[in-house]
Amino acid sequence: MSSNDQGMVFENRESYLNQLYPLVKLAWVFIVAVGLFIYKTPIPGAIMFVMLILLAKFAGKIPFKQILMNGKIIFGLGLLLMIFHFFADPGNTVFKFGPFSITDTGLIQGPIFFFRLSVVVLASFILIWTTDTRDLMVSLTKAGIPYRGAFAVFLALRFLPLIQKEVDAVRAAHSIRGKSTNSRFGHRFKLWRRYIFTILINGLRKAETTATSLECRAFGCFPTRTYVKDVNYKSLDLLLIVFTIILSTGLIIYERMIT
Repeated sequence: MSSNDQGMVFENRESYLNQLYPLVKLAWVFIVAVGLFIYKTPIPGAIMFVMLILLAKFAGKIPFKQILMNGKIIFGLGLLLMIFHFFADPGNTVFKFGPFSITDTGLIQGPIFFFRLSVVVLASFILIWTTDTRDLMVSLTKAGIPYRGAFAVFLALRFLPLIQKEVDAVRAAHSIRGKSTNSRFGHRFKLWRRYIFTILINGLRKAETTATSLECRAFGCFPTRTYVKDVNYKSLDLLLIVFTIILSTGLIIYERMIT
């Protein structure tokens, strides 16, 4: 897969994260998110941010360029959120730019919110990059979720990359016709309306095709179903969760000691 094709899609790189049980990775994302909302200073969030990048690079074999390209929008929103808190949070004025003031509370809360957003989204990206949606569906059914509900999750995750490809195809078609998006805002707004209409129609066609295919295969007629590829849980899969819990607990204790 070329760098231009890499996006929010699964790719089996035969890494440690690829081999983990899907529900373990799902629980890991939840633990990471909970920890980010417990931290009261930016330092633990920064450590978790670096840890996730190293984990994605070495345990997931995910290229740093892919991490940056897919996360640049989220990281940009995180920076805007951080700057907003610099000026919006009440506190003692540290710097003043005309009518705007940066407060001491804002300098603490801004990075906290940046890392909350960036780390949680990055952990979710790692889950998507290293988890086959079929394996996730099988693991959900093994956890007791009806296979119809698990299949709905599978379809949602499966259609996301297809929607992205539809957007790229429509944008390329408009560019060939000389309707580039690098124009004034009004024209770009009209183009995006056309994008949405085209994507909506194609999405409805795919949904109808999928529904017809499921009916032809008698999907849902039986209370249980079998799978060609099975997914098995291993006790060693819990090492990632144990490591994350130990790290988060240590960061919380460290944070309480210095405050």
